[in-house]
Amino acid sequence: TGRYTQNYLVLAEDAIAAAQEARRLAGSRAGRVGYQAGSQGGWVAPLAARIAPVDFVIVGFGLAVSPIEEEREAIAYGMTRHGYGPDVVAKAAAFADASIAIMSSNFTDGFDALDAARRKYGAEPWFRYVRGDVTHIFLKMSREEMQKKGPALFAGVPLHYDPRLVLRSLDVPQLWILGADDIDAPSGETTRRLGRLAAEGKPITVAVFPRTEHGIYEYETGADDERRSTRHPAGYLRMMRDFILNGRLTGEYGAAMT
Repeated sequence: TGRYTQNYLVLAEDAIAAAQEARRLAGSRAGRVGYQAGSQGGWVAPLAARIAPVDFVIVGFGLAVSPIEEEREAIAYGMTRHGYGPDVVAKAAAFADASIAIMSSNFTDGFDALDAARRKYGAEPWFRYVRGDVTHIFLKMSREEMQKKGPALFAGVPLHYDPRLVLRSLDVPQLWILGADDIDAPSGETTRRLGRLAAEGKPITVAVFPRTEHGIYEYETGADDERRSTRHPAGYLRMMRDFILNGRLTGEYGAAMT
């Protein structure tokens, strides 16, 4: 409709329409047709393939958890990767809970909880590492800015969406490529869930590249603790090419763990 949305069903319908048009334009030249989806596309592409099957789905740095679970896992990962234990993780969860409350209310409530968490923990040494997927954005904005920009910026996000319902019913071959050190979309629980689905016989292949960030980029960390992306790891692009052509992986792909 021309109106921005993060509603996965609407986006899946767009992907289906695009695939159909690509097939029409290619005609007899078309070979295997599928989706290569990054980040949020990991929720959208499998849904599109479930509605209108394609030959393959490739998901890069996507998730098999809900957006709410993503935020909580990302906040926790930010603490553990800096050496903090369960006690600090439990405290930092207050920021994830506040962000989720703000988004769940469509930016009408939850601001007091975020302010309270900041007052309570803002002087703690670990506070500088509170990131999450959206919390770090909220912490940089005033209440007025969040109320003004938030509803449009996060329009249609299905916070409780459980992708496992689609993945368990999907018979299209899937390749999931994840970054071991992803701070925006932590790969830990997603890797475990996809592994269980593969063990149940679903056509899912999982590859994890060590020391890679969101986007499957290797990175360097500066003195300010900020990461600078450098390049894709060896084997990443070749892995996608082989899966597109063959529907499976056929060799070694750098340092990837499959």
